[in-house]
Amino acid sequence: MKRFNFLALALAAGAAPLFLVLSAKADLAQMNDGAPLIFIKSTGGQITVRPGEPNGMVRVPGNPPGVQMNRFNVSREAHGKFVLPPIRGGGGGRPFGGPRPFNIPQRQFNVPNLQEGPHGVQIDNPGGDLPVGVPNHFEGMVINAGASPVLMEQTRGPYLIVGQGDVALHDVGGFGWVRTSGNVEVRNPSGGMGVEEIGAGRIILQSGPSLERAQIASVNGDVEWTINGVGGGPYRVNAGTGLVKIFVRPGVGANIDAYSTGGSVVSYLDPSMANVTFARPHAVSLVVGGGGPQITIENRFGNVIIAAAP
Repeated sequence: MKRFNFLALALAAGAAPLFLVLSAKADLAQMNDGAPLIFIKSTGGQITVRPGEPNGMVRVPGNPPGVQMNRFNVSREAHGKFVLPPIRGGGGGRPFGGPRPFNIPQRQFNVPNLQEGPHGVQIDNPGGDLPVGVPNHFEGMVINAGASPVLMEQTRGPYLIVGQGDVALHDVGGFGWVRTSGNVEVRNPSGGMGVEEIGAGRIILQSGPSLERAQIASVNGDVEWTINGVGGGPYRVNAGTGLVKIFVRPGVGANIDAYSTGGSVVSYLDPSMANVTFARPHAVSLVVGGGGPQITIENRFGNVIIAAAP
């Protein structure tokens, strides 16, 4: 199957416009048979994605100036696989002969169960705020955000977001992947997800048992994760230089392993909540609430703090 390098991807390639609803006053809209596959490419302004449209409908309210919407035929080979290049960072060197810098490997994102047919919708935004209405379920959402901040709320379907701006995901469901150099805020996700912050932005995550598994990585920024419940796991945090804080809600059962090569690892969990099975200045292992899915935290040069959720 053909691979796409996402950062070099031209979303318009091979996507000939088939049908368009457009007027000077009406909304920009596209109706499809079945759940749409949506590509968004933006160069400025905030992207806001919310559900509530009829099945198959993708709408840009108000028909913003310069925004173009085209329909294209979906191909598994052309549109089902995306490749994100590796990232090198986390300190920029080996201080005093220490550990290697933190690297993010090449990632591959696949749109699962992709159906072929004329249900692809491509939106190109030359700048300005871009509100997008989608049906309650879509086949996939691929956002090449550029510098645009992204807000997605209550959507359902697999998603890939790549850019340089802030990303906020609220009550978003489906397997997804985010890579940005801005801040990332995630509240109440469901399914599985990966988050990669490749600059110095902050990752804030609040999750419950609907988050089945997660992989979180930050090159230079801080990570703050409040765990209100767990699914099947595993869950993993990798950090380069920032502070990692893990807050665990009472009643959560998990096995936690945390270590830092160049920083300290401290657990403030009460003995009634967590059994310490291994403790050193740079590492700790805990059985929390009788045990459960695996949570692993690795920090290269920063500190790790584990505490009860407030």
